[in-house]
Formats: sequence, structure tokens, C-alpha cells
Amino acid sequence: MLRYLFHICDGEEALDEQGTVLASRDEARAHAITVAGELLRDAGKKGWRGSEWRLQVTDLAGATVCTLNFLVEDGSTS
Repeated sequence: MLRYLFHICDGEEALDEQGTVLASRDEARAHAITVAGELLRDAGKKGWRGSEWRLQVTDLAGATVCTLNFLVEDGSTS
């Protein structure tokens, strides 16, 4: 079991200092998708303003496991 950190950057960095213990890098990637889904659901309820944000997963040595990037762009009306 290894500890992975889930950092969020949405104009400001929210660094995960505690981390989550998971069995593997694959499990950390799957957990990142779940966490991102929960964050997107909550942001949608509040009215997401469309700014870009990302969720970066690292191991304790600082190596990046994966990065999930999110951006919502409104369509133009003609």
C-alpha cells in the first residue's frame, strides 16, 4: 500500500498534505476519476464559472501518477 496525494489547482493551489493510501498507481488513477466526478457534480450545483482546473496525483516522492484537466466552454450563440 502506498500513499498518493491529490492536488487541485483552480487558479489557486490546494495541496493535499495528508494523501490517501491505495494499493497501486492504477487504483490511484481510478480514485482520481471518482474524486473529480464528485468535484464536478458539486461545482455544477453551484454554477461552475468555466475556469480551467486540474487534479494532479503524485506519489510521496513527487512523481506524477496522472493529471486530469477540466475546462468548460460555453458555446457561442449566433
